[in-house]
Amino acid sequence: LSFVTMIFSYNIFNHTQDYKVSSSSYSASYNNKNSFYNFLNPACNSDNNDFMYSVLGKNFNGILENQQLFFSINSKIINNINVAFLRTSIDDIYDTSTAWNDHNQNGIVDIDEIDYGNISKFSHNTLGLILSKPLSFNKFRLGINTKFSISSLFDQHAFAHSFDLGFFKQINDLKLGMVIKDLFYRSHWSKGAVNMIDSQLILGSNYDYKKLNVSFDYNFYKNEYFIGTNFNYNSYLDLQFNHSSLEKLYLGFFVKFKKINIGYSFIVPKYSELGTSQRIMIGVNTDSFNLKL
Repeated sequence: LSFVTMIFSYNIFNHTQDYKVSSSSYSASYNNKNSFYNFLNPACNSDNNDFMYSVLGKNFNGILENQQLFFSINSKIINNINVAFLRTSIDDIYDTSTAWNDHNQNGIVDIDEIDYGNISKFSHNTLGLILSKPLSFNKFRLGINTKFSISSLFDQHAFAHSFDLGFFKQINDLKLGMVIKDLFYRSHWSKGAVNMIDSQLILGSNYDYKKLNVSFDYNFYKNEYFIGTNFNYNSYLDLQFNHSSLEKLYLGFFVKFKKINIGYSFIVPKYSELGTSQRIMIGVNTDSFNLKL
């Protein structure tokens, strides 16, 4: 029951926070040179992203599968829209709810009371879509996320929607960001239930000192902090180390080439019972491969 409760409270859109490149900050990681997507704070997204990124990951020692796809659309009709497709799944979970019967009503299910042939399997899947639009206004950067997701569990289905609002300001080498996350979140289940998530306020700061980048974010609603560093070893390699109130350790690297980028991250959570998480990311330069989105 605790595991199912944890899964239902696991917001698919939090996956966009799991891989942090160019800086460790969630709210203030705007970087013109790398032009990497930051879907937590839409104001931090660049006006021109030349790479399409695909992310594959496993959470909780591989129990929760995760896939992501990020790209930008720039055309005469649609200008500078960043798109993210996300999917999470728990595959082949054993369902034993109808496999036992306490015939003698002693409150204990004995071995001979278990029908092993009646143990089935099910999967839990969630698909998510984020449409992100960055804007500039009077030397400030603004942004909005529109987020949708569809979930399925047994014979039930759910549709969820919400918004993020982001703000960003750079003062010399100091970057300041703010995110109002999960505005008007509603999850509508096919049997009539409606779930809600309270909005969150996250403030972030990010500072560049030579090749070292240091950041600190704070989530006021959850009383959570995020702190980390990003070291630019050379023009091709970034090394990352992060720590937060939820992550005991986050290690990652990002290798940049002209046509392809490769990233990897390894996460040890605060609670060891959850197991480790891993991410691998591959980015392809859309101009080099004549992909015009």
